[in-house]
Amino acid sequence: MRLRVLSRSPLTYWVAVGGLALVTALAVSGLLGRARVEAARYGSPRPVLVAIRDLRVGTVVHDGDVEVRSLPSALVPPDAVGDAAQARGRVVVSSVFEGQAVVRRQLAPWGLSGAAALLPPGKRGISVAAGPAAAKLDKGDVVDVLATFDPATAAGAGKDPTFPVAVGATVIDVGGEAVTIAVDPEEAKRVAFATAHGAVTVVLSSPVS
Repeated sequence: MRLRVLSRSPLTYWVAVGGLALVTALAVSGLLGRARVEAARYGSPRPVLVAIRDLRVGTVVHDGDVEVRSLPSALVPPDAVGDAAQARGRVVVSSVFEGQAVVRRQLAPWGLSGAAALLPPGKRGISVAAGPAAAKLDKGDVVDVLATFDPATAAGAGKDPTFPVAVGATVIDVGGEAVTIAVDPEEAKRVAFATAHGAVTVVLSSPVS
């Protein structure tokens, strides 16, 4: 019935159409205004490489691990990776979690693989016998190395026979009953001495001091 009334009254019809157009224009204008405010607040969208699954330390990045998403520039880290080609084939040196933007410092330099990819600048990689405990360690774990000497020897005389020779070392490789850890040059000397003259024990440590 109402449609027939409107069709018989052009003025009423066009008033209704005009009102609907005005409401639509106001709604669109409001949406555009909010979009401009959000753009001013968070910046224009940028392409960012995002992990689509958790990437553990030592993982080699493949196309199925990451995807490019558009994120507001204010939410993008300064050194974020922009496309898959910049990450493909590189080794993860710091864990990347699902949904997180991939940043360059989480990836090893081009051409490095295995333990060499995980060795931080200025560190030395040294293999330490860990026995069956090695199987419980993963790349990226933080460990201390304790040395034990016979109290009767010069190395153990006059002090606690067990003491740390490396603290806060990062595991960069696990194999058999030994692990390779990244240590300072001086710590590498102490670990080597302890291995040759005493017994060493690898102890899992907290990465937070």
